Amino acid sequence: MLRGIAVFSMRGRWQAAIAIALLSLGALMLPPLSYLVSGVIALCTLRMGPKEGAKIVIATTVIFTLLAGLLVGQFYISGLFLLLNWLPIFGISLVLGYTRSLALSLLAAGGLGITLVLVTYMVLPEPALWWQEMIELFMATLVEQPGWQLDESETQSLILNLSGMMTGLMAAGFSLNVMLGLLIGRAWQAKLYNPGGFASEFTELDLGKPAAIVTTIFMVAAISPIGESLAILQDCLPVMLAVFALQGLSVIHAIVRRQQKHKFWLVAVYVLLIVILPQMMVFLAMIGVLEQWFNFRRSSNKLS
Repeated sequence: MLRGIAVFSMRGRWQAAIAIALLSLGALMLPPLSYLVSGVIALCTLRMGPKEGAKIVIATTVIFTLLAGLLVGQFYISGLFLLLNWLPIFGISLVLGYTRSLALSLLAAGGLGITLVLVTYMVLPEPALWWQEMIELFMATLVEQPGWQLDESETQSLILNLSGMMTGLMAAGFSLNVMLGLLIGRAWQAKLYNPGGFASEFTELDLGKPAAIVTTIFMVAAISPIGESLAILQDCLPVMLAVFALQGLSVIHAIVRRQQKHKFWLVAVYVLLIVILPQMMVFLAMIGVLEQWFNFRRSSNKLS
């Protein structure tokens, strides 16, 4: 089915626009479909070029606006998708197309997330307070449900904890959508036109020491007294953790591939990502950061 989406999208501009528009509508009910939306845009831009990629985004905007107006009655939704999904992945696809560097493209996607954090702090001097108000409105309805088990103090503590993390999580989710979409598009491109090419490219991913040092600084700042006074650093950290989690995943794929381990290990990693996502993201990010100094992939070659 996934390959069918890629094949259909590559038949022409309007086929791609239709696929993106329909997947975007599906993403309103099933958010993970947004990864496929980004994947189609990345595939088309990488394969057809920047001009055709831009025309596909324009065609998608027209089709989606009409569909959203007819089916949902909200024309403005297309603007949100354009700003938060279609344009960011189009831009990062251009970075990959011009630089031929997957590492630089993923770092650029992380840069978009950090930019989102900075813009949030420019618009909202106290983002945590704004999130607290939003979450309290949601919780006011939730606590009335029969199955709610937290008392008032526990509920308030939960609200405070969530409000302090939401800006960083939002930015990390934004960057992750772009990065996963880019990887999906790149994988589709290899599947259709260069079988096996993506596996080699992904397992050789190297984000570099400068980015690892920046991530380490964010980590140290987040757990130090400085982090309490500079909440913006704490909000930038989830973005860099998301970037380096992909580096860590690349390392695991490389080790399994080079040592010819059973694919059970990869399955186990992905299952754990679903079950305990936050912990696994941090674990993979640590592997990705440490890889810059310890080179686990080269060490695995010596052991094999």
